[in-house]
Amino acid sequence: MRFFSLLAIFLIAVVSYGQDIKGYYITNSDTRIDVYFKPTDFAKTDKIQIRQNETGEYQSLPFLTVKEYGISDQFKFIKRTVKVDKSRSDSQRYYSTFKEAEWEKTELFLNVLVEGDASLYSGYFNEEKKYFYSIDSKKIKITQLVHKMYLYGNEVKENKEYQQTLYNEVNCGDSSVNFGTLSYKESSLKKVFEVYNSCKSSQYKVYDNKGSLKIELLVSGYAGPTMNMLATKTQGGSGNDSSIGFNLGAEAVIVMPAGNLGGFFRLEYAMATELETITPFANTNRLVEQSVLNASFFSAVLGPRYFLSENKNKKGFFIDAGFGMSFAFGDLTKNQLATNAQGEYYTASTQTYNLAHNFYLTAGFGYALSENMGLEVRYDTPREVVDYNSNYKFSKLGLNFKYTF
Repeated sequence: MRFFSLLAIFLIAVVSYGQDIKGYYITNSDTRIDVYFKPTDFAKTDKIQIRQNETGEYQSLPFLTVKEYGISDQFKFIKRTVKVDKSRSDSQRYYSTFKEAEWEKTELFLNVLVEGDASLYSGYFNEEKKYFYSIDSKKIKITQLVHKMYLYGNEVKENKEYQQTLYNEVNCGDSSVNFGTLSYKESSLKKVFEVYNSCKSSQYKVYDNKGSLKIELLVSGYAGPTMNMLATKTQGGSGNDSSIGFNLGAEAVIVMPAGNLGGFFRLEYAMATELETITPFANTNRLVEQSVLNASFFSAVLGPRYFLSENKNKKGFFIDAGFGMSFAFGDLTKNQLATNAQGEYYTASTQTYNLAHNFYLTAGFGYALSENMGLEVRYDTPREVVDYNSNYKFSKLGLNFKYTF
């Protein structure tokens, strides 16, 4: 029952994903227009779609004539021309050999994170998230906070200029902020600006960025090799065998708008053939038990997933754990083998078991190479393959290659 309750919650979340979000945009001539946004990643301007009412047709946001868009107090994007460091730090193959920023002037839609006397923004350039700031009272216009990885010979170095910039410009002596260990992440940078504005008694607003995404739904297909394992036990001992198999399946993932938590639901087919164990039977050396498993498994798995990077499903590592329900097809054959006077084995008796549906736990560790490509290692805990008989257990370890549509 718990599995079906979790499945119901997952489906409710999927339904809520499709609901439009009421927001606005402002044209270059300062005309505000109220619209409905289709849930998506609002930092990616090429994906944003709007409609005038809840039953109208979707169309792209006319960015050439738009200077701002947002949703109430939840998020706000503004168009500005800024200088941005064009170097990339998301992969070593893109690292520059220059320590200093390599500036390029461009027009970006900036996500307003904190708005006050001291304001914090984020924006994407070359598919990499960068942070910017401004301070009205100091007449500092929107300027990038510089952080970059670079190569010094064969050594990887890190330029943390943003720490010194914030120490010099956004610092009121509050001991709760340690600029020397400050990370280049949204949560850490937000705290600096909140503390500064509060210290200066400046009114400010923090945009939570929750309404922009609501719940993101992703659908993937995956396939890969598995190491299938059979463990058997008799009164006389135990036996183990392993063989290479194959699995494939489809996965739906929900990503929560805040934090790094999500959930997944997957349907999977796995094949395990010719798994064979030999174990002593009872307390005699005259009889042994041979167990042979040939089976196919259809499984449904549901569980939470935690993303280890701010990019969540788009790039970076994740870990998850789930609860699975499996339906097995095939059979397990048990042969009792005895020896004759010449010491040769022969089949004394044979028994065939029908396979049962079963429950198990699963754990995965994966990496998203991009928005579309990824891979994962997954382990399924031992499950009983014969009804009411814990002497026969199947488990598997797999490597899956995934494609997200």
